[in-house]
Amino acid sequence: MPDIDRDRLSRLAKLSRDAVDTAVGLGVLGLQRLQVGRVHLERRLADDPTFGPGYRAVRSSARRRAGQLEGVAAEVLHTVEATLRPVAQRLPEPARQIASVAQRQVESLHQVVRRHLAGAGDGTATG
Repeated sequence: MPDIDRDRLSRLAKLSRDAVDTAVGLGVLGLQRLQVGRVHLERRLADDPTFGPGYRAVRSSARRRAGQLEGVAAEVLHTVEATLRPVAQRLPEPARQIASVAQRQVESLHQVVRRHLAGAGDGTATG
């Protein structure tokens, strides 16, 4: 492969890694912002005598849903990873590096989602 193609491929690989990092970072920031909003809303509702009893029932339901959502997210990520793993192994080396970085970022994002959903389920703030 000519050097110019390798140079372009290396630049493309770096741009792709940066794009994945940026996308995951924005996703994490968005989740953290949602978590903060949830905590503030939870405090306001819990202190309101009109909404307090109904809020507790809704919160219990939300806990169950958060657990279900985490299970679905884990299953989807597992399916995607299992499907893409054989494809990624056949890619040229620079593309395999990008796929590897993307996979680590997806795993990292899943851990963040899991922590936030666990926090929603047990009422603790994470982030």
